[in-house]
Amino acid sequence: MKYNIDQINRTIERASKLYSTPTSSSYLSQRLNVLKDFRDKLEVPHIQDLSSRQINYLENLMEMFSDENLSKQENWAKHWNTDKSIRERGDVVSKYYISQNSWFMAIAKTVQRSLTMGDVIPDYHMFQRMIINEYADKVWESHKSEHRWKAGELVCCRSNAKIDGWTYSIRTQGIDVCKDPCMVIESGSKPISNAAKYDEKRGGCRWVSINPIGTTYIFHVMEKDLKIYRQPKKKATKRSRK
Repeated sequence: MKYNIDQINRTIERASKLYSTPTSSSYLSQRLNVLKDFRDKLEVPHIQDLSSRQINYLENLMEMFSDENLSKQENWAKHWNTDKSIRERGDVVSKYYISQNSWFMAIAKTVQRSLTMGDVIPDYHMFQRMIINEYADKVWESHKSEHRWKAGELVCCRSNAKIDGWTYSIRTQGIDVCKDPCMVIESGSKPISNAAKYDEKRGGCRWVSINPIGTTYIFHVMEKDLKIYRQPKKKATKRSRK
């Protein structure tokens, strides 16, 4: 086996200071408890040797709680509390995952709790997994890009636009946001909840609130799904012959 009891004990002692508190990452706290179980089993006199699968698992746990990883976690609290850019990215990406209600829900909620209440530090490794992936990158690129639309501009929706709030009952009233002029109310009207690829000309998945002219309705549309409103040209009327 690659590790001895003394090494395992030192790792457990150091990791326990980080992952044995009520606000610690539940995932890593559970893995630490598994490591403790392995240690307890190995300390029993005349215990049967671990299986090859158990040894592989133990070694994976020791890698998870390596000196390098524990050092990153120990320095992480200061980094999180002082680096505005990492907190901003955490805020944007965590809101995206919360809106998806699927992956990374635990760490996303921890991030929001930390930002609002300040009583917990997000786990370093789970945080990195949440913010560094293809979906999070798309969300972040849209958030950091220049706003494609400004308040007061006249726009209309593209035919395949995803329009939040545009219900069937509203459509039956004759409102057509794909043809009729709509005024931009706010760019960045709500947290990004879609991971669409950013387009330099059309924009990305930032939400924009719009108001169809002459109505009291407010809809939210991704900026890439909007286009400049152009008034249709009037057809020339034929003159009657005398």
